[in-house]
Amino acid sequence: MKADFTLVVAFDGSAEARRALHVALEFADAVGAGADVHAVSVVDYISLPGGLTQAPAGAPDLLASDAEAELRVADEIAAAAGRRITTRLLRGPVVSEILKYAQGIGATLILVGTHGRKGVARAVLGSTCESLVRRSEIPVLTVRAAAQPDAVDPRAGVDASRPVRVRA
Repeated sequence: MKADFTLVVAFDGSAEARRALHVALEFADAVGAGADVHAVSVVDYISLPGGLTQAPAGAPDLLASDAEAELRVADEIAAAAGRRITTRLLRGPVVSEILKYAQGIGATLILVGTHGRKGVARAVLGSTCESLVRRSEIPVLTVRAAAQPDAVDPRAGVDASRPVRVRA
């Protein structure tokens, strides 16, 4: 049975992604039992500097291991909030894979943290968030990290100064 409201969170373990996950969990609580939350982490070797390709057969895949660890953190954050979520490790171009996954599950909303980069940093590093907003046919909610960086607990991704509250 398909959920009434399906949220997809782009999750890379950053403070911004953790904040986006917290917002998604608050949305899900506001919607109630008919809401599903999916956290996705994408491993993309092609876009890495120097054209790095996937690890040779038999070698440890450190990027995938890191992404799996990030998704375990997402599970822990959700469990602490009293919710179960679906986590998925995807491989390929980040934006394309997130959009393909979201469309495949009939997502209602995509949530993505934004680093707020400007100028040269944004030009050099690109903007996954901006690309998602431009390319998605599904609504995208961008979420900034906590306004007061010292109020963020980096172990749990919780903004201790101000919880997010969403009303239905």
